Formats: sequence, C-alpha cells, structure tokens
Amino acid sequence: MGIVTGKNAMIALCSSNLATAAGTFGTQSVWGISDFSLTINRDTVEQELVGSTGNYKAMGALSVEGSYTNCKFGADDRSDDIQSIIASKLLAVSGSVQGGGATTGISWYLKSCQVTGYDVSVGDASTITEVSVDFVNLIPYNVVMDPAGLISDAI
Repeated sequence: MGIVTGKNAMIALCSSNLATAAGTFGTQSVWGISDFSLTINRDTVEQELVGSTGNYKAMGALSVEGSYTNCKFGADDRSDDIQSIIASKLLAVSGSVQGGGATTGISWYLKSCQVTGYDVSVGDASTITEVSVDFVNLIPYNVVMDPAGLISDAI
C-alpha cells in the first residue's frame, strides 16, 4: 500500500428516505469536512470448554461506524446529516482513499447509515463553528467487499 494523503481521498454524503427500499438520493453539495473516520470492526466470541485444551472461538458481529467534522452546515441543502436524525432518513456514505498506484486503495458505498450523534461547538467571532457527526451502518451483516476493494451494503 502506498502513502495516502488528503489529496488522494474523496467523501460523499447524501440522505435518503427510509420508506423507499432502494433509496432515492439527492444532488451533491460541497461540504466543509475537516476530519473523517470509518471503522470496520469484527468481534470475536470465546467460550471456555470443559475437558478440552483451549477455548472455542468464533467470529462475532460485524460493525461499521464512523464520524466526521463539518464546518459547512445549516438548514439548506447541506442538512442531510441532521435530517438523518430528525426526519428518519438514511445517510449514504461513500468515498475512497488511494495510495501511490492506480490499483492501490479502498473505496466504500454504504447506503444504510444512520446518524447517531450531532454535536455543535460554537466559539467566538474568530472561530469557525463546527459540528461533529457520528454515524453507524444499520445492516452491517450485509456489508461485503468485492475483489476491486469496494466495500458496500445492500438495502
């Protein structure tokens, strides 16, 4: 894997109505995202066994969650993240990070995310007001990765 920098990353966020199975997504807007993280985690299950050497271990639940910091937000077309909480809409989170070569990197398209936290921090006149947003994938058991490195889910 090559070295990944901010210029080799892309993030897109869009809201969708929960009532539609396939989801209808709106148009793109420019967001001021200063920080983004996506965590994919697999738990393990362990059970002690009587009369055996070692314990029984198996794969546990998969979880996909993330967060980002946004400095361009409000009640206009950039409110997809707050609409996810208030109007019960899904948040589609997509993006990619690329390494040094054209074939190195990873990309994701997660259509079934829900915002779980929305925290606004207000400063003085010399500070940019930011919002910290946390999200989680609602159907992590449907998350797959194809041979090209695309991580996606199905609704």
